Amino acid sequence: MESEGQFRDWADRWVRDELTPDERRHFDAACQADPLLAQKVREQQQLADAMRLVDRRNAFRQQLEQIHQSMDMDAVRAELETPVEPLKPTGIRALWQTYRTTLAVAASVAVFSTFATLSLYKSYQSSQQQSQQYSMLRRDLNAIRQSQNAILNDISARQRALQLNPGQVAGTGFLLSPDGYLVTNTHIVRDADSVYVQSVKGDIYKAKVVYTDQNYDLAILEVGNDTTFRRRNTLPYAFSAVSSDLGERVYTLGFPRDEVVYGEGYLSSRTGYRGDTTAYQVAISVNPGNSGGPLLDERGNVIGIVSGKQTLTEGATFAIKTDYLLRAIAAIPTDSLKGSSIRINNKNTLARLSRKEQIKRLQECVFMVKVFKGEK
Repeated sequence: MESEGQFRDWADRWVRDELTPDERRHFDAACQADPLLAQKVREQQQLADAMRLVDRRNAFRQQLEQIHQSMDMDAVRAELETPVEPLKPTGIRALWQTYRTTLAVAASVAVFSTFATLSLYKSYQSSQQQSQQYSMLRRDLNAIRQSQNAILNDISARQRALQLNPGQVAGTGFLLSPDGYLVTNTHIVRDADSVYVQSVKGDIYKAKVVYTDQNYDLAILEVGNDTTFRRRNTLPYAFSAVSSDLGERVYTLGFPRDEVVYGEGYLSSRTGYRGDTTAYQVAISVNPGNSGGPLLDERGNVIGIVSGKQTLTEGATFAIKTDYLLRAIAAIPTDSLKGSSIRINNKNTLARLSRKEQIKRLQECVFMVKVFKGEK
């Protein structure tokens, strides 16, 4: 889905079973690929069920009130005070003996509806609270909103412009190939008017968003068209799509500050937030700005891309698995890459190096991503 409004519209139509077969297939695929979307749909379904139970309860109450209003209570009291033969129940007693089972069931339904409504409402509130526990790690900057036409092609002009207007959102990205393709998170570059990346040395390059994958929260950037970008012969790290083991030591580099920051920990779960199979959970402390950074194993293989964390649990960080990065790259239309392809590096030159040497070589391939947005 292209927007939050379209998602809500499709979710409402899904609950009412009004989607066409093609729309339902597309919607189900999106929910299956994105656990957060699936959770929102479940919450929408729970709320709809709760409202239906409330409507049924109100309708039943109205029926009881109509029955009560149609009864002549004076006549009922007079009849109850009139002696009758025990073996020949009449009037209200006969009515009670005839319909007492039905009335008991109706009363039970009313009680069940009341408690079910309360239970669903509490469940909905709990789901809302849980959905707020997932935090995307983009860093909001204090920006002066202005036109980006002042940013010129020469390096010194860019540096002056970025000092004046540092951007509104910042995250991390890293090279996919030596010729200038990078990966970051979709939520970093969403609705951007312009995107720039900055190296650890302070070099600034104009970036173009060539592809986004909403399902995996991945965005592919290109800086190769910037004439100031120096292409490399190769990258020092490789990309591993093999599932990593629990307890494996991992580390990451990112930009929660204006300088690169190192973090290390271990892989604590093979699934991400709420059992998301497209991600890992890792025990690393991260902060806003780490989104889009590489997650590497001890040998220097990229095994994931940092995307978010659980706000109420310290050190519960989530990273999209490299396997899904490779799937996203394979899905990029050829015309978006001008007929070429992204050459993923398969040779790892970091494996035999110490961690310090790994970081020295790796940080040259990791960039701060700065996003500019226009006036609302």
